[in-house]
Amino acid sequence: MQPTRGLAQHNGVIGMPLSIESVSMKLIVVAVAVCASVFSSHVVYAQAGQHGAYVGTIQVTGTETSPKVSYRATVKVTLPVSSRKADAVTAEFLAGEAPNATVMISQWDISHTEKSADSGGQFNSYTCALAAPVEIPMSATGVLDVNLKAKTHALSLTLLSTKNIDFNCNHSRSGPYKKKQGISIYVGTGAPGVHFEKQLPFADAARLTAKYTLMPTNETKGRYGPIVQEWDLQLKR
Repeated sequence: MQPTRGLAQHNGVIGMPLSIESVSMKLIVVAVAVCASVFSSHVVYAQAGQHGAYVGTIQVTGTETSPKVSYRATVKVTLPVSSRKADAVTAEFLAGEAPNATVMISQWDISHTEKSADSGGQFNSYTCALAAPVEIPMSATGVLDVNLKAKTHALSLTLLSTKNIDFNCNHSRSGPYKKKQGISIYVGTGAPGVHFEKQLPFADAARLTAKYTLMPTNETKGRYGPIVQEWDLQLKR
């Protein structure tokens, strides 16, 4: 199977889903750029009704730094199939071409300490945590490549929250405060645009299951930690 067009990844991950102020945002920009350049020459419109869709659940847990983020979420997704051939099934879609995912955010902890002291000699810091576990809609952009001959698959999926969520925070100098912000989550077998470099085996193309930990690359090491993922996706016609 030829490497598919790249994909995408609001603040999160490469994984790494995360805070809008985090380094993940840089990855999102890169991912979106990859997507745009690829699709500009050959737009694929995912039509779930024509070719079916992979429907299922993805469990994801991860961390990132600057600020530090620890998160845990359960993602319910529908990935519309855009192409079906004798040797391959592909689900490739931009935001708006797939239904919003339904995501239960059970943990999203953020913390940061300034590297330099303020005028009073204090190193200011803050922490934020979910006000409560919350289920939110998130837009989906991505690609799922299923190689029927090799019996392998590769995934890249970027999820962006369509609404802000509530956080309870505390600043070392000013004390407690509340804020709202959006999040993003990235799931995949590799960084956006290079997900195809890692192929995971399957026994039945009608049901793709996998447990996979996406490790930081040399370029992103020190900016995010491993993303632990487990998915179960069934092909619905």
